[in-house]
Amino acid sequence: MHIRTVTTVALLFCSISLSAQNTPRDSTLHSRPRKEQPVYLPKKWPHVVYGTLFGPACGIGVNYDTRFNGKRTGWGMRVGAGIVPRYEETWYSHKRVPAGRTIRDSTITHGFSVPDRPTLFGGINYVFALPDPDRNCLEVGGGMTYMFGDSLWFEEGASDRTILGWLSIGGRRHFINKHFIFRIGAMLMFSSNQVTPNMDTGFGYCF
Repeated sequence: MHIRTVTTVALLFCSISLSAQNTPRDSTLHSRPRKEQPVYLPKKWPHVVYGTLFGPACGIGVNYDTRFNGKRTGWGMRVGAGIVPRYEETWYSHKRVPAGRTIRDSTITHGFSVPDRPTLFGGINYVFALPDPDRNCLEVGGGMTYMFGDSLWFEEGASDRTILGWLSIGGRRHFINKHFIFRIGAMLMFSSNQVTPNMDTGFGYCF
């Protein structure tokens, strides 16, 4: 009796153990976790140093741009300095000059020259985040430029200094680990007596 009882209990235990091993485990334990969609986190590179052609410098300029909130987008400011290349202008006039009993036409050459002129500028701007703000942004802004000399291109009449207001809109493209920036846009320059369109291009480094 004892042997039969022990044998029966042993067989029952083995069958229970085998059935437990063959039972499929919860599939959730082996399922791979789903990849979460990437969430955009603004890079904390609010400062940009870049060179410009035309723009508020009215020639060749160096700019410093920063955001007030410590991010890549939002309200900020733009300041810099530049130089306007030497400008020369030549025009001709004709005058009838008597020569004895005849009258001949004489051409008179006129010239006007302005040396290189430095500029200082500054303004407020706002950078909007586009669908992929880690690569592309839109910038709008406005400010003033002070030129040590005559602007010629942006104001009628000669003067020893020129003050210009400007409004700008342009795009920003970030690339190479998002540290470098290329920007291109358009501006309107306002003087005391005329409005002149202008380009605003630049290339620089974010940090």
